[in-house]
Amino acid sequence: MQNKESKLFDGVFYNPEEQYKFIYERPTATNQESVRIYECHVGMSSAEGKVNSYTDFADNVLPRIKESGYNCVQIMAIQEHAYYGSFGYHVTNYFAPSSRQGTPDQFKYLVDRAHGLGIRVIIDIVHSHASNNVLDGINRFDGTDHCYSHAGAKGYHSSWDSMIFDMSKYEVVRFLLSNLSWYIDEYQVDGFRFDAVTSMMYHHHGIGTGFSGNYNEYFGL
Repeated sequence: MQNKESKLFDGVFYNPEEQYKFIYERPTATNQESVRIYECHVGMSSAEGKVNSYTDFADNVLPRIKESGYNCVQIMAIQEHAYYGSFGYHVTNYFAPSSRQGTPDQFKYLVDRAHGLGIRVIIDIVHSHASNNVLDGINRFDGTDHCYSHAGAKGYHSSWDSMIFDMSKYEVVRFLLSNLSWYIDEYQVDGFRFDAVTSMMYHHHGIGTGFSGNYNEYFGL
């Protein structure tokens, strides 16, 4: 949640007395059913000039998505991010749904409402890199430049001004896997769309590299 005085995003302990109780089960797929995905951004979904809320999206946008014939939504920019202009891809808090659109329980309501309409929910997950922010992000979390990332220039994505995860570390992999488990267990999401897999797969992280379709571009370092 953004601190109005410092403008930084503070970590807020959210633990309401009454926990949200999911009403609907996850929709079950059949072999005959094709997946029809509607990509969306909750904050940008309002017809008014404002950042939309999880509850408004659930009540007013999801029914229209259902009526249009879709059975799955891919929601962008769910993980908390300080810079709205990053479109959600400079994550500062991996386990918090973005506070701009509402509370964690209100995000749960969105997922529950979608399931009630027979719509599965997948979210964009950003495990390829993280915000370079030190004060309100996880960069230099222990005071070093290699807590979650590679040390030095190897841990910096020059095209995105962001921190690159060092996935050779057992602790980093466990952190990212627990992040997936958290959204599945706590928020009942159905799956993920991984952002920037090129940066996760290749040592060059896609920096200064294009892919034309030649096999030599896809194999090796």
